Amino acid sequence: MRNSIFTGLVALAAVGGLSACDSFVEDTDPPIDRVVSDSLDTVSQVPFLITGVEEGFNDAYDATAVVADLLSDAAIFDTDVRNATFPTFDDIDDGEIENDNNSIDGPYNAVNEYRFLADDLLRRTNETIDFGDDEEGQRLRDQALYAANFHGGIARYFLGTYFGTGPTTGGAPISDDPDNPSPASSTAELYAAADAKLAAALAVAPDDYERRVINTLRARIALFSGDRSAAASFAANGLTDGDEPYTGDYASTSANDWWASGGRGRTQVAVAPRFAAYDEVDDRTLVEPAPKVDNPESSDPFYRQALYLTDSASIPFVSWQENALILAEAALNGAGGGDATALINAVRASRGIDALDGSADQDDLLEARDRELFTQGQRLVDQRRFNLPFTNLDGALPGPWRFFPITQTEVNANPNL
Repeated sequence: MRNSIFTGLVALAAVGGLSACDSFVEDTDPPIDRVVSDSLDTVSQVPFLITGVEEGFNDAYDATAVVADLLSDAAIFDTDVRNATFPTFDDIDDGEIENDNNSIDGPYNAVNEYRFLADDLLRRTNETIDFGDDEEGQRLRDQALYAANFHGGIARYFLGTYFGTGPTTGGAPISDDPDNPSPASSTAELYAAADAKLAAALAVAPDDYERRVINTLRARIALFSGDRSAAASFAANGLTDGDEPYTGDYASTSANDWWASGGRGRTQVAVAPRFAAYDEVDDRTLVEPAPKVDNPESSDPFYRQALYLTDSASIPFVSWQENALILAEAALNGAGGGDATALINAVRASRGIDALDGSADQDDLLEARDRELFTQGQRLVDQRRFNLPFTNLDGALPGPWRFFPITQTEVNANPNL
């Protein structure tokens, strides 16, 4: 009884004191764990908004790259690898992917959050932030426009490249109004939108390096769209030997997913045995043995990637080597680009690999792309583009998926799907 009365008295005292505390409450600072949207509509918050978009890229890139390589023939899932236990990864490796596969939910959500952040930055820049007329304000405005368009373009590239409305039909919705969701756009439409965003970013790019990065990205999109001539034109102004790659960057608080899911952090995703053969000639260490469970019936070795040995290792996204291989592909197919053999040999030399014996052909190109773009999520697209067989360790994939399905959550929320 004493406890009940004491509690009641305390509550009564608290209620009685509310009016006396009104001015105190009104004068307190906003909660430190909450950001009110309108508070971001100032010039001083632009660097914060840009950083958020850039982090969105990091989160979207590694998440999509891991599962894209798993669906391709570059990576594998096998329960004889110690700690490989997720059945959702097994389904991806088999091409048997349901809409409720939660290993796809993560990448899909990351890409769409990234897209939203980029588009919201553009909206704020054009509509709500007053940059003023001074030089500093205009400089920040250009930075915001560059980041919003550059990353908005990449987000649309991710959606068009990896997600589909059917097993072999690329496309995804982009909805800004939750009460009026949009129908799915095709891969071609998403690529066109991505290219338009990158062209807008090019107009306000801060320096020549960023312009070369954009041109290589536009070359990649043109290549994946089937226009090798346009790809060669963009790549002619793309990254060159000596340029550093544009990377996804990570930290212990936001770990590299190849380390976390396909490396020393945990090996859910192993890599195809052929990368061990590439490792013998490449001056990089591409792979290392993956730990196995105790199974006397499993004698073959397994491998995991060894490019990213820490949780904070960066992943290349665009490089001069890729740009050279885009030019080489165009040249091999009569679409310009220069000397295909010299371009492929330049990439091989950058990795300490001897020059080809004789002239390059398509097989040399595919091998160079397979090795050079290892862990970057592009092998899946090359298999689709060149009609290469989809296989895993058991042979041909039993399932039909060559894109990732739109998630069940999106399907439930969007009547157009």
